[in-house]
Amino acid sequence: MNRRNFLKIAGLGAAGLALSGCGLKSRREAFNEQRITSIADTGDVQYRIIPHSNTKVSTIGIGASAIHEADGDEIQRIFDYAADKGINLVDTVMSNFASAELMGKAMKGRRQSFITQMHIGATYPGGTYTRTRDFAKVKEGFETQLKTFQTDYSDIGFIHYVDEGKDYDDMLNNGLLDYAQKLKQEGIIRNIGFSSHSVEMANRFLDTGLMDVYMFSINPSYDFVSSGGGMTLDADRKKLYERTQQMGVGITVMKAYGGGRLLSAGSSPFGKAMTPVQCIQYCLDRPAVISVIPGVRNLMDLKSAALYYAATPEERSYSDILKSQVKDMDGVCIYCGHCQPCVRAIDIAATNKFYDLAQAGDALAKDHYMRQSRKAGDCIQCGQCEPRCPFHVQIRARMRQTKEYFGA
Repeated sequence: MNRRNFLKIAGLGAAGLALSGCGLKSRREAFNEQRITSIADTGDVQYRIIPHSNTKVSTIGIGASAIHEADGDEIQRIFDYAADKGINLVDTVMSNFASAELMGKAMKGRRQSFITQMHIGATYPGGTYTRTRDFAKVKEGFETQLKTFQTDYSDIGFIHYVDEGKDYDDMLNNGLLDYAQKLKQEGIIRNIGFSSHSVEMANRFLDTGLMDVYMFSINPSYDFVSSGGGMTLDADRKKLYERTQQMGVGITVMKAYGGGRLLSAGSSPFGKAMTPVQCIQYCLDRPAVISVIPGVRNLMDLKSAALYYAATPEERSYSDILKSQVKDMDGVCIYCGHCQPCVRAIDIAATNKFYDLAQAGDALAKDHYMRQSRKAGDCIQCGQCEPRCPFHVQIRARMRQTKEYFGA
């Protein structure tokens, strides 16, 4: 198949033509699904190793953040396909915990076929996702996850979502790191790590020397900053990836599609749409990355990602995207952080990121936004940040929109 047709099919899968596991499909949608399936089923799964344990993980995994959109039969089909193909890594954080029992049922009897990464500090009061640092709730929440997923261990245990210094300190003071170490010593988790969107926090965790693997948000819009007339890889992120590899620690990737933003020319900060295949290749090209975990709402989402395994090097190439010039991104935030510091200590890049993710349908973005110590509502509209932005983003207007959207 030529590159144009392949990329067209890959883009169709990402654009949401695959339905959410139920309902009637149009002839066009059914035809596109058949084409995606016919290609995705031909590629052989590739694997990488968690360095400290020699655990083999597929380079594409299953993200469960929106898997609640699928019914029980569809979830069964997702895991049947993954097991048959050899896709083995499963991240279990979800916005609605009702699907956890269905996932546990789908893995029952073949637990050894899957590598789970569960999150210590993700809890589900009333079945809805939230994060806690209360030790009793953390412990109860993790034990509930094990029970609901019908297993007595997790291959990976992440201290969940640490993005700020105070939260890191609270995590230490509340005994969460000690608890994670104890779980590893007892074999209840086999590899210890953390999840974060922050370079600073990632480095602080690496400083402990205890980490085996961690989950980090990686994609070109997060990694690249303006440089003269074009783009360059952010120096701090580059150093983090290199340091991680040197320490023998692995990275699993979240937000590879930028919450879907990169898959549309209209929303991509590069002014060009990427395919899931290109996004996955970009992430796998970063040092220390062992797997990319896109959100899976239905079987076609997983097959759209699995197109990667059948793609040629040319079809995986993203070089044309990264040749975009700054002028293509005028007015678009790429979360580079050049606008800092804020006189009110707002993390402007993170605030913009969570706003964009929420608008793109990320079910966890609001909770993550609300847990920031400073929010858009703290903005005093001084405008000192705007002259520092290389892309001329109207930051004050964005803060007003974000406050209205989240209510804080």
